[in-house]
Amino acid sequence: MMRLKRLVPVVLLVLGGCVTTTTGPEPASTDERVTARLDLARGYMENGEFDRARPALNRALELDPRSPEANTLMGLLNESQNDYVLAERHYRVALDADPANSQALNNYGSFLFARERYEESVTVLRRLVEDTDYRARSQAYESLGLAELKIGEVDRAEEAFKRALRLNFAQTRSSLELAELAYGAGDYSSAQGFYDGFRNQARQSPRSLCLGMKLAAKSGNNDQVASYALALNNLFPDADETSNCQVSN
Repeated sequence: MMRLKRLVPVVLLVLGGCVTTTTGPEPASTDERVTARLDLARGYMENGEFDRARPALNRALELDPRSPEANTLMGLLNESQNDYVLAERHYRVALDADPANSQALNNYGSFLFARERYEESVTVLRRLVEDTDYRARSQAYESLGLAELKIGEVDRAEEAFKRALRLNFAQTRSSLELAELAYGAGDYSSAQGFYDGFRNQARQSPRSLCLGMKLAAKSGNNDQVASYALALNNLFPDADETSNCQVSN
């Protein structure tokens, strides 16, 4: 018992004389916290859970109000919920913070096109296709071509569609648009080539079947005309093209 009593003070002295310092993980930086919330928001949006994505985006914007990525996603979220004023506000903030941000340019250009503000859309999309590193550049050229058509810039539209196909031959909308343009210009050989490129990779639509009928008629292939006409009537009985497609030899 005596030995135990002598040990106790010694232990207390040792404990009392030690200063213990505990170090936890370094606090996350603002950028890291913004990124974490953006990743969370993207996950929700990919699953269609937009209401759950909004708090994460709001928190990201609290941390960094001018974040191009956060503002672009918030613009897309508001656009998906038909809140177009807020959507445009966030797209503009994103591009004000980073005028070359490709995702913001793409989303804002598409937004303007959907609102039928075609000249503004062209201006934005022309900037977008200048980014040679943009992973969806072929789609951007196709979108630009469609916008150029809307403002009557046919030559620019044709060049944009051709650039889209050079980057990715699977841009089937570009093939169809070029087929239509060539047909309208009387270049039936080129029209047939672009049309074949479309037909080999995409499902037929009322518009494409009508064009197929026109091209078949120009080549004197009456069996092909009848085949396309049958498909048009069977697959799309209520389409405008079914009753209005004008075919001439």
